[in-house]
Amino acid sequence: MERRFNFLFVALISTLLGLSACGGTATQNSLFGEDDPVKKTGEPEEYADLANPYTGDPDAIAEGEILYQANCSSCHGYTGEGDGPASARLDPKPKNLAQNQPNLSDSYLFWRISEGGLMEPFNSIMPGWKGLLRDERIWQVITLLRTMIVQ
Repeated sequence: MERRFNFLFVALISTLLGLSACGGTATQNSLFGEDDPVKKTGEPEEYADLANPYTGDPDAIAEGEILYQANCSSCHGYTGEGDGPASARLDPKPKNLAQNQPNLSDSYLFWRISEGGLMEPFNSIMPGWKGLLRDERIWQVITLLRTMIVQ
């Protein structure tokens, strides 16, 4: 019962955040272009040596799918392509995770999901999930992201 409540609470919060973000104007972000903050920013030292304990784990992928669809898909899209229903009016637009994530380390993804995008140089509406999701849950989402590779 507690697990279901936590899931519903997180889903509600993420939906509200996603809907509140729909007031901006859309711009096109390049994938690792010269002005791309991902290219210029590495994860802080406290995150630098983290490794995903669930790499390739089918159970983690399944749990990550549930978490991703509830918390991330409204902006990043159902398949991670940055085209979720809330993305049309966001500035900056959500990254295409399916195309972007193979170039990013597990520690970088953990940092960005944990801390969100409300900081320089990202300045996005993406919430920080640290404190809302346990580390285990964030790793499960990352495990799912690793299956979203666009060829």
